[in-house]
Amino acid sequence: MEALKVFISHSFDNELEFENVVDWLEHLGVPYWRPTEMKSGGSLREQLRSAVQLCSVCVFVATRKSVESSWCGAELGAFWGAGIPIIVYVADPQMSDDLLPQILQGDLWERRLSRVAFRAAELVKQAQVADEGAGLSPTARISSMTVQQFQKFVVGAFSLVEAQVGNESGSRGDDRDLTSIASDVAGRILRGAEVTSRISEGESEDWKRRVLWVDDRPLNNRHERGAFESFGIEFALASSTDEAVEVLEGERFAAVISDMGRPESPRAGYELLEKIRDRGNVTPFFLYSGSDSPRHRREALDRGAQGVTNVADELIDMVTAALRELD
Repeated sequence: MEALKVFISHSFDNELEFENVVDWLEHLGVPYWRPTEMKSGGSLREQLRSAVQLCSVCVFVATRKSVESSWCGAELGAFWGAGIPIIVYVADPQMSDDLLPQILQGDLWERRLSRVAFRAAELVKQAQVADEGAGLSPTARISSMTVQQFQKFVVGAFSLVEAQVGNESGSRGDDRDLTSIASDVAGRILRGAEVTSRISEGESEDWKRRVLWVDDRPLNNRHERGAFESFGIEFALASSTDEAVEVLEGERFAAVISDMGRPESPRAGYELLEKIRDRGNVTPFFLYSGSDSPRHRREALDRGAQGVTNVADELIDMVTAALRELD
């Protein structure tokens, strides 16, 4: 069966916003349904039916143009009627709830594109697992845990909540309540554990569970490390570019996480990335710093990084995705 996809409902006047969604989905390796798959002259009803069968989530790019589009209305109606999740990406800062199609009013909005993409990736994966009937359900996985495993799981979820709701490394101003945040991060920890549990045992495979974290202030990310460690990830720490390069020359890692500015340079993260890529090291590289502006993200990706974020749960998702590629 063809892989499930993401359907991006948008107005053709919003091609830039559509391409931004596509960039994030491609970055995460998530397949999406392309508008070019629509055949001119064909039945809209039949083609939408086919799209609904192939897609497990719809991302609606909400702008004034798209909410006025009868074409978008038909797409949303088809997905809503089929009971397929719809993520509302509010791409127009002037949008308000009363301007949305009525079937979407009161649904969860998201103005942050990275979170839209990660949520879409999660839903596609969930649908694929359910469709294939593969693996245990979250309830079954929890019931099969030992007491020690469950303790680690709880500690990891708590660590990620601590990192997310505002600590030394900053806060993203998340206005959800703690119960919602805890539920969200618990799912991330469980998914991380599922990935690491599939990595083969043996000394030759140990590097697939090891990450190098480069930061001159390692205490600032202790909660994030605690979350990773709860599902089996081990860390080596380095406080400078030179130290990190030396460590990488002697050991192999599944990923490298780095801050940006250090006493040695305000662009130390970029400089480390350049040095290890010049040496032919292709280890997945993630920048975890105070900014994830579009300009900063573009520059980092152009330089060879695999991800940029200043949000703890997004970092978990990015690194977990990289580990999944090793499986």
